[in-house]
Amino acid sequence: MTKHVVLVTLACAILTTATSARAQEDSQQATRSPAAEATPFVALGSGTGVGAAVRWPLGSSPFSAELETSYRRVEVGSLSFNLSLLYDLPKLGPAVPYVAGGIGLDQYGTAELVAGKVLARERTAFSVNAGGGIRVKTAENWGVRTDARWFKDVGRMAPERWRLYNGVTLGGAAR
Repeated sequence: MTKHVVLVTLACAILTTATSARAQEDSQQATRSPAAEATPFVALGSGTGVGAAVRWPLGSSPFSAELETSYRRVEVGSLSFNLSLLYDLPKLGPAVPYVAGGIGLDQYGTAELVAGKVLARERTAFSVNAGGGIRVKTAENWGVRTDARWFKDVGRMAPERWRLYNGVTLGGAAR
């Protein structure tokens, strides 16, 4: 539990110190409304998998909403669906670091002993996630992205897992 408190405290400290720098940066840029970005990705961590995320900037604020779905092969073939809120930190050249947190639904497997045989049982649980990453624009309509997340499912025998993904970001040009 103390690891989680440290993670939350660190995220709050980063958000607090980044707010003033972000306000200064925003006042220097023209107001343009960015479009949605789609990121197909390959994931490693607590099981390998593939997925896609779509991120929608929320106006001219540093916040954006993201809908993500992924499939990973672990005890059973597992699907997950997450809705997250992302906060962009100040740009570092072409790179935009961010922190993220959200909720979702997650499938996972548990082992059960039935008639003397061990069987994998598929379960679905509510999940929470926290993490961050970095997006790098390499052209007007595409870039690359790396994202690391911690997931905790809520439920009987629900797992905790980590995921690191790398993907190509498509779209995101100003409207």
